[in-house]
Amino acid sequence: MNLQVSSKKNDDAFALKSLICFNFYRGWRGISEYYRKSLPPGVSPQQSYILEICDMKNGVQVSHIANVLEIDISAISGMLRRMELSRLIRREIQSDNRRQILVYLTEDGEILKKKVIEEMLKADAVLRDSISQSMIDSLIETVDRIRELE
Repeated sequence: MNLQVSSKKNDDAFALKSLICFNFYRGWRGISEYYRKSLPPGVSPQQSYILEICDMKNGVQVSHIANVLEIDISAISGMLRRMELSRLIRREIQSDNRRQILVYLTEDGEILKKKVIEEMLKADAVLRDSISQSMIDSLIETVDRIRELE
């Protein structure tokens, strides 16, 4: 009986690994865990991207952040709320258009941004030493092609 269960598990794993979507899921989980080791505690990879987009002087519209990260504004809102509670960003509603919200880094956010960028560049360099440029180019091309299907 254990052999059948084991065989079933192997069949399931084989079936899943043949699906493109599952392999992107595996890749996302793997890359997230890889970069998470380089990030300060409590900072997610997505939050690190927001830190990179924002600065202290020039506000960035929430819609711009969502557009750059290619995710829904509703998904951004939760991340921004957590970052605001951690005093990494501040949000300002525009007086001339109350639907526009600008995001600014705080001093703490700016300090963290510098650390995050430094660590992300180190982690990225290790990846680039492990993966050929042609594989990276193929990945980018594949992701772009999939995004075009939407």
